[in-house]
Amino acid sequence: MSTTKWATEADFAEHRATITSLYRQKPLVDVMKHMRREHQFQATARMYKARLKRWHVTKYVRYGKDDAQRRTSKTPHAHVDDTARSIASQRPALPTVAPGLGAPGHQQKVLDCLKILNKYVNVNSTRGWWQTSPAFMASLQDSDWLAQMTTVTILLKGGQVQAGFQLLGGCFDTYKANLKAESPLLTSETFMAAFQLMSISPRLGWSFLKYTCQMSGIVLEMSHPLTQLLSKYLTFDNEAFANCSDLFLGCFLNLMKQHVSGWDDSHRDALLLTTGRMFLLSLTTFSQYRELTLMSKNGETLPLLGHQHVLECDSESGSPSSMHAWALGHRDIL
Repeated sequence: MSTTKWATEADFAEHRATITSLYRQKPLVDVMKHMRREHQFQATARMYKARLKRWHVTKYVRYGKDDAQRRTSKTPHAHVDDTARSIASQRPALPTVAPGLGAPGHQQKVLDCLKILNKYVNVNSTRGWWQTSPAFMASLQDSDWLAQMTTVTILLKGGQVQAGFQLLGGCFDTYKANLKAESPLLTSETFMAAFQLMSISPRLGWSFLKYTCQMSGIVLEMSHPLTQLLSKYLTFDNEAFANCSDLFLGCFLNLMKQHVSGWDDSHRDALLLTTGRMFLLSLTTFSQYRELTLMSKNGETLPLLGHQHVLECDSESGSPSSMHAWALGHRDIL
């Protein structure tokens, strides 16, 4: 008679990023089912709750609906809306960052990021570079770059290393174009892409983030707010970076609402839906990904993808470049 092989501390540490991301999007029972099905990860609800509490992981909170309820909530990140308002109005006293984000030194780094993020959004909206329009809404609903990065994640997890890094090189080409256009989605999408890669290999995620920071410094200059923000990200450790994912996204959404004329809940919901779809897609296995690709070719409806299309990588296409060389040169990380 076979006995259940329960997850150890080492197993929880190995799958921490995946468990954390799942828990912020799904009920615990669904997290347990996914981990059991996809990773043969056996653990009781009590075991999960103990680790989640120790990691200071909280559910994603939809900010801005009920101030009174938010103030009385025990959720560590429920201060996000107030933080954004405080920074936007440039009040002298900075708000307190949740204890779950680590030591005071880490908390100060978080506040520094929020101040830089506010500057980035405010400057671009004041100059009229970021304006709501049908084209802008379409960019929120259909992010090809984030879909490509999600495909990279699936390929690498599925052992398709050469194809994955080949596509990653192409993603850098697109990223450079997005930098020149100063896309408003750069902050949230760069963070999410790095987070996905870190779920495979922390070293790969940090290398990706460092390279995007260097590229931003070349295209936009080192003094640009986006370059400063990416540079500040690099000062975090793995735990702090993971814990700040919903914090930075929530603050970014609130700042867009404050500064960008015409931004409303439809824009907010479109961005959240897109990032949510890409997160769920990143959790699929390579075999499931291939099935989705075939379904897409056959014109079948794919609720998970919505307007997104599953992107394929032709490993024979594309000319060599410094960006492709970087990607291919980091294959040994895996």
